[in-house]
Amino acid sequence: MTDTSSAPSRRTLLAGLAAAPTLTAAAASVAAQTTATKTAAEQAQTALKDVKATKLVLLGTGGGVGGLGPRRTRKMTSHVMLSNGAAYVLDCGVGVIDQYALTGIPFSVLRSIFITHHHADHNIEYGPLLVVGWVNGMHLDVRAFGPPPLKQMTEDFMRAYKTTVDFWAEDFKMTPLVTVDVKEVSAAGLVTQDDNVKVSAIIVEHPPVKPALSYRFDFKDRSIAFSGDTAPLEAVAKMAQGADALVHEAMYVPALEAYTRDEIAKGRPVKFEDVMAHMKADHTPVENVGRIAQEAGVKTLVLSHLVPATDGITDDAWRSAAAKYFKGEIIVGKDLMVV
Repeated sequence: MTDTSSAPSRRTLLAGLAAAPTLTAAAASVAAQTTATKTAAEQAQTALKDVKATKLVLLGTGGGVGGLGPRRTRKMTSHVMLSNGAAYVLDCGVGVIDQYALTGIPFSVLRSIFITHHHADHNIEYGPLLVVGWVNGMHLDVRAFGPPPLKQMTEDFMRAYKTTVDFWAEDFKMTPLVTVDVKEVSAAGLVTQDDNVKVSAIIVEHPPVKPALSYRFDFKDRSIAFSGDTAPLEAVAKMAQGADALVHEAMYVPALEAYTRDEIAKGRPVKFEDVMAHMKADHTPVENVGRIAQEAGVKTLVLSHLVPATDGITDDAWRSAAAKYFKGEIIVGKDLMVV
């Protein structure tokens, strides 16, 4: 009698053959993304080497937490500004630690971390950045700024990872990271100021998240404003008035609708109407981004926190939509791009 218990069935073989092209395409997509990331990292390191002027690095330019996998070609939202040998991180979506490391900026120069609001694509790696940054040379006097309850969140995270920190502190003979100096921001106005930069914030509309913040960084040689996540808002134009660069979230609505339907068909447990209602109430179509930038009179508009976070929309499409109203320089953000 022949033992067939371990022999593959005809159905299994056919299913495997049918899936093979899909798996191969996914692997090729991942390989292409890896190569592109390596190239972008090398370009960023070159652009930042011995730099004197203030530079902005777009660590992650994709919005949202949905659509994970090979189709998502952008890391979640995060940025780092390098000025006079000091680094300032804004937002900590998935990927911020690896992306920061890829720039070649030492963790020892990280001075402050800013959070715009408490959605996962903006804060999920905040705690890990503190611990991993500390192991890699981040100073214990690093400061954090963001909406409440950032202080409680920080304390909870440090309590959860105390054992891990203590093990490393013992192994590597390091002073343990026990706490972080946190300043919660719940109103418009000055956030902080040091020898490099003055940072101010306003409250934006991103329901039901309250408060959600937009920041402006005024360095000695340039000013950079960030919209954060927000519905179209005149207050952002006023906050960014005369800035050298405005980094604004952008949504390409027709592509988003098609992308959302496709994700739902693949099993994402949301309703199309709910997703689109949220997006239209909380985010800014790219055409309106151009209008806001023109009203602000900024020199350069940087489109980031792009939704959908794929390469399915050409740079020309993003740029032309914003250019309906904005007549200055338009940059379509890419991960690890230096501006």
